[in-house]
Amino acid sequence: MFKGWILDFKMIRYVFIKLLIMLSFVKSNQFINGADISMLNQVEDNGGLFYENGIQVDPIQIFKNKGINTARIKLWHSPTLNYNNLESVLEVADRAKNVGLDLLLNFHYSDTWADPSSQTKPSAWENLTFDVLCDSIEGYSRHVISKLKHQNTLPRYVQVGNETDCGLLWPDGYVCNESNNDSQWNKLGALFAHAINGINSALDNQDTIVIISHVSSGGNWFFSNLFSQGVEIDMLSISYYPMWHGTFTDLAQNMDELGNEFQKPVLIAETAYPFTLQWNDNTNNIVGLEAQLLENYEASEQGQFLFLYDLISLVGENDHGHGVCYWAPDWISTEQFGSPWENQALFDFDAELLDAISAFESSSMKIKNSDERIFNDICNYPNPFNLNTIIEYSLSKDEFVTINVYDMLGNFVCNLIHKSQNSGLQSLQWDATNSIGKPVSAGVYIYNIEAGNIRETKKMILLK
Repeated sequence: MFKGWILDFKMIRYVFIKLLIMLSFVKSNQFINGADISMLNQVEDNGGLFYENGIQVDPIQIFKNKGINTARIKLWHSPTLNYNNLESVLEVADRAKNVGLDLLLNFHYSDTWADPSSQTKPSAWENLTFDVLCDSIEGYSRHVISKLKHQNTLPRYVQVGNETDCGLLWPDGYVCNESNNDSQWNKLGALFAHAINGINSALDNQDTIVIISHVSSGGNWFFSNLFSQGVEIDMLSISYYPMWHGTFTDLAQNMDELGNEFQKPVLIAETAYPFTLQWNDNTNNIVGLEAQLLENYEASEQGQFLFLYDLISLVGENDHGHGVCYWAPDWISTEQFGSPWENQALFDFDAELLDAISAFESSSMKIKNSDERIFNDICNYPNPFNLNTIIEYSLSKDEFVTINVYDMLGNFVCNLIHKSQNSGLQSLQWDATNSIGKPVSAGVYIYNIEAGNIRETKKMILLK
């Protein structure tokens, strides 16, 4: 056997995945790689600075550089502090749009956090009759979208309500427990319909917006009742935090049930995972116990990366999976501003960018996109092998093909083919030599196959 492989399996897997990310790319313009940057203004106003390799960076720009394509931004109606209000949202939206990110606007329809346990009306709407409340949510939604459109930051996605498991704008739109009845569902349906009408009425004929509805998990009961009211939703979304929502198996089942029943794309609108269980400030962290972790994913930089990589892979490989949004990757603590999320950010306690961000670069190689796929059924045999192995693949059309071999450190080993090939089954042999014909040592190797602008990567193991 070969020398140097008495290593921790997780570390081997981590290194291998990182190499795949470096070498692989499959084009997809639809899968959402999202980051919720709603806390950014407040962090920066309290002295927060962000770094990559010791150099200060704009976090939005660095997210874009690392594979994020969508900025999720929450909107509160009239918050106590001047954050997450319309003025603040307009500012962040402009920054995100300027670096080329799509926008996902998250209407909370509240002055503060809206979640399964709290859906408090904005103070300005507290004493309104139901009819006036419907008019208000429609007019407000129209106003917000019009403002965003006016500054050329029209969102690509709009989320109506946040984790609305029991409805929104309580008590008028509350539908759980004793309020789970036709009358309340009629009210909630009307509130959703008026909100969506307001959004759409701000658009011109050439504008399109994807309307999203969001629950924390589950959702079959909620969406069945909501759709029975004639509410038109384009995309379903759920949150995924292991301490509340279970294992990856539970998540996959939830996505399958939603996608199969309603035949709509499913977005993971919120997720996060800790890189440590330690504290950097005096604010109690939301995740701080081993019992809150997912089995086989430790609270470490490596564990955070593997969690996010595997989550993106799971969603990308699901028939209905449409994206993953990381929640509050920028919510670091500062001397003036504590954070209960500091150990789940994508920056460490020195505000240095963490390696987990690179997991988003992997989503493109995990997502099925049959219309753009050029080659299929790539494999090598035998694998593991001794002396030589056959690499076999099938081309769907005539294409110029390049296959390169790399070692586990990403060093170029040799080129196997660089020429045009006809469609159909193709095969070639690698004799375990480098570009000058010298035998290579035993170990794990990567072969990267490229046809047009499509690439895929596979591993092979040489035994001696």
